[in-house]
Amino acid sequence: MHAEASIEQVRQEYHEARATFGKTRDYGKDYRESVASAHALIAALLNHWLNLPEHSGEVSIVCREIKTVLKDTAGTRSFLARTLWPLLSESKPTSRQANFMAQLIKPQKGIHFYDLLSRLGQPTEPLGWDVQVAYALALIRSGNDKQAQKHINLLHRKVSINHTHNPKGSLDYGPEAGTGRYCDYVNYLQLCEVLHALRAAASNDHTSARKHIENARKHREPLSPEAAPLVAEIVLQIEEQKD
Repeated sequence: MHAEASIEQVRQEYHEARATFGKTRDYGKDYRESVASAHALIAALLNHWLNLPEHSGEVSIVCREIKTVLKDTAGTRSFLARTLWPLLSESKPTSRQANFMAQLIKPQKGIHFYDLLSRLGQPTEPLGWDVQVAYALALIRSGNDKQAQKHINLLHRKVSINHTHNPKGSLDYGPEAGTGRYCDYVNYLQLCEVLHALRAAASNDHTSARKHIENARKHREPLSPEAAPLVAEIVLQIEEQKD
């Protein structure tokens, strides 16, 4: 009951902020508050949706609302990647839930243009790496192995080329990203190796999974906060299947 009241309050704040911006068209404070309230509502709806019984009639209603708020809010891609990552890496969603999250975070067309450029060995603008890595994880969780491998490989190649040309390269996701504001190329190289390992472990290829974890650790120790829970999951899975 408390969760429902909380979501209703967040929903009301979103509609009020959006209505205010619609009247003032103030791209300063009113716009920022409109976007912030949309982000808060999306996060609340996602957490509520994950805890609904799989066959609840409310699932489709909440999913539609999430899509509507996303569609009506500009600049949500990096926010969505940050929000979905812990849900995908720590919450163990069902394949159906992961498939919905993959639909939400599917990379925009601009990312595919840079995928093509990287095939020529050219460094590219690091556009949407956070989106692509979250999408790959969602594909793994949904059991879409071939597409997951494809997107991990595409991202890994882009990051590797950029890192070769600029070993100290990094990205700034802005103050709204909090502790995840800065992320360097090495972090993305490590995440790609971890995703390779997770995919291999899901296919019971433990030899390959161990190799990719070893490669991930070579990039950086300690592991990044994004990589650490996935590595712990993989190691536990391998150990459990030994017994």
